[in-house]
Amino acid sequence: MVSNADERGLIVYEHPLNERIRTLLRLEFLFDQGEFGAEGDTAFHSRIAIDTLVDIVSLLSRGDLRSEIQKELERVVATLETLQQRQGVDAARLGSILDECSGVMERLRSSPPGIPSEIRDNEFLNSIAQRAGILGGSCGFDVPSYHLWLHASADRRRSDLGQWFDGFRYLKQASRLLLRLLRDSAGPSPERAEGAVFQANFERNNRYQLLRVGVPVDADCFPEISGNRHFCTIRFMRQPDPCERPQQAEEDIHFELTRCVV
Repeated sequence: MVSNADERGLIVYEHPLNERIRTLLRLEFLFDQGEFGAEGDTAFHSRIAIDTLVDIVSLLSRGDLRSEIQKELERVVATLETLQQRQGVDAARLGSILDECSGVMERLRSSPPGIPSEIRDNEFLNSIAQRAGILGGSCGFDVPSYHLWLHASADRRRSDLGQWFDGFRYLKQASRLLLRLLRDSAGPSPERAEGAVFQANFERNNRYQLLRVGVPVDADCFPEISGNRHFCTIRFMRQPDPCERPQQAEEDIHFELTRCVV
């Protein structure tokens, strides 16, 4: 995932190192995209939100993602609880984080399993989802009920979308909490890619879950990141013309690397 440039003029690129974090990042992206669409005024904002809602349902239908997130929260809490015994730990801050985790876990645990009923049993949304695999399958002549809804007032559409997305609120809270804790688990270290290539081996006792690569905007290049919990390779590429194949840069590239694990 690529975030906006931060206050230091860095673009941060993220690379997940296991399937669970990869799914959390995709879920975060979909929730962010859905919020953008749901808060907009135009019919195409609402289309973005509906398409995203269909994608979220599809992603959640591939497995018991809620259970996976619940297990990850329990693991993180157990890890953080072991830190309470260490000297120099900010007990107040750690206690606040643990309380937040416990609250999110309890709300997620108490919510109904599976796809929310307001989504699962919604004939209007189901009729749109059935056309999702067809290119342009949700245009006016395909789903006239959708065409009518898109002509409703912006307030009506925002109200409906808010209600539908609200069914995923606890899942969204849990996934965002996990990613926030993961991103905050380590600070960046300055690195140099000689000839635009960087390689690193990871310590065996640190099973890193996420890499964050901060690249100055004015470097005008992007990283291609590959790796797993044992090592990583980062190659910096340039693509002056988006119609042409990107080429590896030739000079040394200075960047920041954050190795995240909880």
